[in-house]
Amino acid sequence: MSGLKQVLRAPWVWRARARDRIVAQRDVPTLAVVAIFREEAPFLDEWLRFHEAVGVGHFYLYNNFSTDHFRDVLAPWIARGLVTLTDWPVEVGQLPAYRHCIKHHMLDAKWMAFIDIDEFLFSPVADKVTDVLGRFDGAPAVGVFSPYFGSAGHEQRPPVPISRAFTKRSPLSKISAKTIANPRWIRAIRNVHLYKYWQGETIDTMGRPFQGDRPVLDLLRLNHYWSRSLSDLQTKIQRGDASTPVPRDSDWHFAAEKDMNAEDDASILPVLDRVFGKAEDAAKAG
Repeated sequence: MSGLKQVLRAPWVWRARARDRIVAQRDVPTLAVVAIFREEAPFLDEWLRFHEAVGVGHFYLYNNFSTDHFRDVLAPWIARGLVTLTDWPVEVGQLPAYRHCIKHHMLDAKWMAFIDIDEFLFSPVADKVTDVLGRFDGAPAVGVFSPYFGSAGHEQRPPVPISRAFTKRSPLSKISAKTIANPRWIRAIRNVHLYKYWQGETIDTMGRPFQGDRPVLDLLRLNHYWSRSLSDLQTKIQRGDASTPVPRDSDWHFAAEKDMNAEDDASILPVLDRVFGKAEDAAKAG
């Protein structure tokens, strides 16, 4: 950063540090999740249960034009005080929702993970994501690599948890990433993946400046169940995208999905066994 930029940003850096001191004195969750959703009622409870089990202390959920039974699914979570639900009838509403959450809730969690309902965040080496976040306290954000998982050939969704049903993914040469950030340091959000900060930059789990061409899946992972089943993929195409006004192209999506079944990846299953248990999976399947 140039000397002039340092001078201009200094007041914002001081403000971020002051806000960090306020948060350090408050009883707030170590990790909150921020997500926008549309027509995701069949998936919400599983996704919430999984992430609560891996250390997420609160969920800021933005309803973007849903017409399904999501309120019934979320009602017990809201009653427990774990979900803050905001109706968000905003076209292309994902980034505005993120900005709204940062503005209104930056003091309500130490870290915020900005992910989607089809993404499952976990640590391959620890019971909880929060067990490893302390390693990154000096950084404004840690980037988490996100492999793409396909349908594994399922036309219809099997009656087991999503992460047990779909265990085939793209090669790691085709990978995305999302951010777990200290919201008090976020300066700008220009896309859904990586942000800009008043000071510092996103790092990977090895403490290096984050680069998307060298995936590291050691301490944190974000499995992206991009298609779920083939019928779910068709629903996704019809639903549209909260991050862009461009309609989804059916031919492109089904062609892309074929490349997302190249390699077996069962790394999440030990975590899933702790969260749901094999017995519950069997009962659900029956």
